[in-house]
Amino acid sequence: MGRVEEAFLGGRAHPPGTEPAATPAAAAFDRGATWARDVLLPAIERANGELGAHGVQFRVDTNLDPRSTNHAHVDIWIAPTGEQSGGTPHGLRHSINVKDGRDVWLYRHGDAGQLLGTIDEMTTEACETLLARAAGDYARTAG
Repeated sequence: MGRVEEAFLGGRAHPPGTEPAATPAAAAFDRGATWARDVLLPAIERANGELGAHGVQFRVDTNLDPRSTNHAHVDIWIAPTGEQSGGTPHGLRHSINVKDGRDVWLYRHGDAGQLLGTIDEMTTEACETLLARAAGDYARTAG
């Protein structure tokens, strides 16, 4: 759901002056979702600009809706571009989770999870390093 659609539906549910007070959990979720939208997702878009020339791109599955999960998260994996891909995961799925609105965790299949840092520490450059590592892992396993 896009931001405009969210605002529209939120506006219908809560006319001006009747918005519910934010709870600490909602505020924490919003901090994580804002970081994902403002830092991580633009870094993925820039990485895809570079990877497209090589016939692969990051595919993205986000869950930034506080009604369906208790923390913001973005799943990424690499797949070939073009007709042959169909969006099917080819690379290892990386799940990037923001817990407590502050801590950024990385989960990969078979791993226990790794604390990457806080949303303040996970700058654009740190996200680009994470994406470069994921791309390198894919290239090594793809042969």
